[in-house]
Amino acid sequence: MKVLVLSHKPPYPIVDGGCLAMSRFLMDLSDTPTIDQIDYLTLSTHKHPFDANAFQGLNLPKVTFQGIEVDTKLKVLPALWCLLTKRSYHTKRFLDAKVSTLLKEKLSNSNYNAVIFESLYAAIYTQEIRTFFKGKISYRSHNLEYRIWEDLARNEQKTLKSWYIGQLAKTLKKEERAIWNEIDCIFSISKEDADIMKKETQKTVHYLSSSMPNHERAIQWNSNKICFLGAFDWEPNMEAIKWFIQEVFPALLDKFPKLEFHIAGRKSELIPEELRQKNVVIHGFVEDPLKFIAENGLFVATLQSGSGIKMKVLEAMSIGAPCILTTKSAEGLTIDEMIPVHNNKESYLADILDLLNDESKQKIRGEIGKQHIQSNFSSELVKEILAKELGSNS
Repeated sequence: MKVLVLSHKPPYPIVDGGCLAMSRFLMDLSDTPTIDQIDYLTLSTHKHPFDANAFQGLNLPKVTFQGIEVDTKLKVLPALWCLLTKRSYHTKRFLDAKVSTLLKEKLSNSNYNAVIFESLYAAIYTQEIRTFFKGKISYRSHNLEYRIWEDLARNEQKTLKSWYIGQLAKTLKKEERAIWNEIDCIFSISKEDADIMKKETQKTVHYLSSSMPNHERAIQWNSNKICFLGAFDWEPNMEAIKWFIQEVFPALLDKFPKLEFHIAGRKSELIPEELRQKNVVIHGFVEDPLKFIAENGLFVATLQSGSGIKMKVLEAMSIGAPCILTTKSAEGLTIDEMIPVHNNKESYLADILDLLNDESKQKIRGEIGKQHIQSNFSSELVKEILAKELGSNS
């Protein structure tokens, strides 16, 4: 079987949770026995440029890689026009004639059995390729994009900004749902998202978790450290640390004056000065995220907006780091019967204090998470579904 994949950004280097999810999927796809060849096309943008050196040494003999340069920079006039015409500027930025031409060239001249669009911003090319490609078209959904923006609009305090974000969410929701009905098959990495999609479309929807390999890292148990890891050019992560530093951290310092909040991740230089407070330690981008998590105490997953599985939470749990989860951070994990999931700051705060006061509870929390990841996020489960679905007729 020959498969073409298009992603909206390169899976390598792994600089954020989205890249991690894409790299894991590629590994599982290339290891699926029924697949013989994968041609992997990726958009190359100012935010995520294609670097051929990042793909060296991956040991993926079935896979070829190609980057396509696309200008996705925000522009005022096109954004305003989309607002007036009620179209999604989020998706329009990723449409490019060069990509359309290359897709037509490849799909018309080669005998591909299937196309997989990696994320919504790649799936926007579905309608175009329908005119010349008769094989199966699948879409791997990382999250419901419109729900992220609905949450951001709901949480925004400034009225005008809240209205504008709300308009973005409405147009994105309309286009996202339209794409669901154009695709043959949707692979959602979140069970909650998959359940929503199944109610909105008659097309095949599979819950296909993002796999996570078994990691062995020695956790440094510490009552004076907590940590957060994420990319800060993604708005929900910035919102998450702002909420934590302003709403939760002061009460923690009252009980534990020496407690340090360690923050790492891509574009952490964007963190505003108002959040760079005493006892807040900002590390910037870290080459080894698992090492950072293992060395810095409790992992606080504090998202207030979003949907889909959170890859950094999966990573933290995979090494046995004790995690404290908001409702949004826990989406896709199906773990709420084993680990507390919090929808308000009072219970979130109480959970952290309880764990800081008892190292044995930290270890139990970490072990529960680790066992859950090993049982429910294995490559074998992913490859089984891929082989069955991609091998069937559309």
